[in-house]
Amino acid sequence: MPPIEENFPYMATPNPHLQSLKGTYLFPLIRQKLAEQRKASPDAEVLNLGVGDISLPLAPTIAHAICTATQEMTITPRGYGPSEGYPFLREAICSHEYAQYGLTPEEIFVSDGTNSDSSSIQELFSNETIVAMPDPTYPAYLDANRIAGKKILFLPCIKEEGFVPRPPKERADLVYLCTPSNPIGVALTVEDLQQWIDWAKEHSAILIIDNVYNAFITSDEIPDSIYSLDGAKEVAIEMRSFSKTAGFTGLRCSYTVVPKSLHIPELHSMWFRRMSAKFNGVPYPIQKGALACFSEQGQEEIQKQIATYTSSAKILRQALTRSGHTFYGGLNSPYIWWATPDGMSSWEFFDILLEREQIIAIPGSGFGSCGEGYIRLSSFISEKIAQKAGQRIEALCATL
Repeated sequence: MPPIEENFPYMATPNPHLQSLKGTYLFPLIRQKLAEQRKASPDAEVLNLGVGDISLPLAPTIAHAICTATQEMTITPRGYGPSEGYPFLREAICSHEYAQYGLTPEEIFVSDGTNSDSSSIQELFSNETIVAMPDPTYPAYLDANRIAGKKILFLPCIKEEGFVPRPPKERADLVYLCTPSNPIGVALTVEDLQQWIDWAKEHSAILIIDNVYNAFITSDEIPDSIYSLDGAKEVAIEMRSFSKTAGFTGLRCSYTVVPKSLHIPELHSMWFRRMSAKFNGVPYPIQKGALACFSEQGQEEIQKQIATYTSSAKILRQALTRSGHTFYGGLNSPYIWWATPDGMSSWEFFDILLEREQIIAIPGSGFGSCGEGYIRLSSFISEKIAQKAGQRIEALCATL
């Protein structure tokens, strides 16, 4: 060990990349706005169509499985589980969702949320990696890569392109794609995704596919998984979650598929090594609850909840259609991308919705510069709330 120089100014220094992040993270800011509105108008009913959190109770079959597993632990101790997930859940996920594509349980990693995995996956790549992502985009992708000091390339998602991100002409090594999209609510077709796969193979890139809203897909043109397409296992890492499909936002359980056949084959073992070092596994009762999602009764209960959220999206779409306003999404997705009227900024329209109609939405500019001029509505609400929101939206639009 070299000697310490007595006069050298040793000191801890903060991460300049984290310091450079601007402002407050979007969703805590929305929660603050909501709290302020409720304080200012305590008797008003605020309808929250903002943060995409679930609003229906946990399905009984899932709750029963979690309680049974917890009770089991009073007899049989369960300490730290495998960091990559218990075999019983990895095998069930594979059997129900991925075996048909030639994938194995060993390629599936269970974690505490896609937010965590999508933020951490960049750790597998050097700081020379150029990371591409849509604009607008889910903020966690951007902030995590900025904190790590990665170089960012934005892929504009504009109306003229149907809000679909296209492969860039510039160099990009790692690409984030969310389909069905958060925040825009547009899903990539077979043709769109095949174009990305072919591009990634040509340029030796890796695609990160955030597929957490796959349960909302109803169109035959939208693939349920990227692995249904030729060449995907060579270039794509796919992420899914129980959060929105089964109401696990407060329980935390998701899974990431890292194929062994990726053109960078060591990524599979590197992700396993990273999880082993940084993660102690999802709790046993939560994984048992996730397993119950694949039972016949669990599937029936989950599908009823998804049908409710899908119906709520339809109600909101109908209200906007009757009002003559321009919007996108809400099909194959729980999100609606509403164009602000009369050239208003996203935050201006946000304030009008909140102050006049007691509706919380998300300003599109919070997702990126290309989101300016839009707001995002979430359909993770009951049909009763959707009806109320639709009536208020129509009343507001009549005055604009």
